[in-house]
Amino acid sequence: MSLPTHAPTVLIKVERDGPIKRITLNRPEKRNALSLELATELLLEAQRSERDGTRLIVLRGEGKGFCAGFDFSQFPACSAGDLLLHFVRIEQMLQAFAHSSVDTLACVHGQTIGAGADLTLACRHRIGAADTRMMFPGARFGLVLGSRRLAECVGTDLAQGLIGNTNKIDALHAKEIGLLNEVLEPDAWPAYEAQVLAHVLATPPDARAMVLRATQRDTREQDMHDLVQSGAALDIKARLAAYLAQVQPKKMAP
Repeated sequence: MSLPTHAPTVLIKVERDGPIKRITLNRPEKRNALSLELATELLLEAQRSERDGTRLIVLRGEGKGFCAGFDFSQFPACSAGDLLLHFVRIEQMLQAFAHSSVDTLACVHGQTIGAGADLTLACRHRIGAADTRMMFPGARFGLVLGSRRLAECVGTDLAQGLIGNTNKIDALHAKEIGLLNEVLEPDAWPAYEAQVLAHVLATPPDARAMVLRATQRDTREQDMHDLVQSGAALDIKARLAAYLAQVQPKKMAP
């Protein structure tokens, strides 16, 4: 007697439309939180896009929000080493998008928190629905992730005020300070996507790749160093437990 089989969960949905590749985060039951596996899938797809003829990557999220950030659901069973690997994989993935030779467009909505907000900022074009809410809480449990990318986007002083701040940034404010380029509802996203693609295709791929490299500072080595230094803190598990006890008191109660 054969046992019933279940199809493996598809963590990302990838749709190819000529020069466009649309990647949709597909963990709606977890608010698209970045598990190690999801971060790895995104990293691999970003790497494939460097060599498969893609000219524009479009990132979206399935369900009620784009991405709720780091996936804490397996935290109790994780060692400090497990956590560090998870942090490093997320930074590797963010760097792959931020320094891609391919143009990137993030179309976000709802909760766009922590590493989800960092993923948005790793994209060169960024639009959000009116219900978008952004926040950068990682420093509250000691993690330094995406800080330079945020400062490049909004300026040093404003970035320092946003990092670790618990106030969620609404879509209009996000546009005012440069986190988003436009606030558009999903039915207007295809037209914006077409506009970005037309601009991208006006330049040959090799020249466009050179332009993208020439207009962005490469801080990958220092970003990874800061991430590892913060994520390798001896008390990182205790810091995370204290943070989760504040933001998820019911879930953390015995």
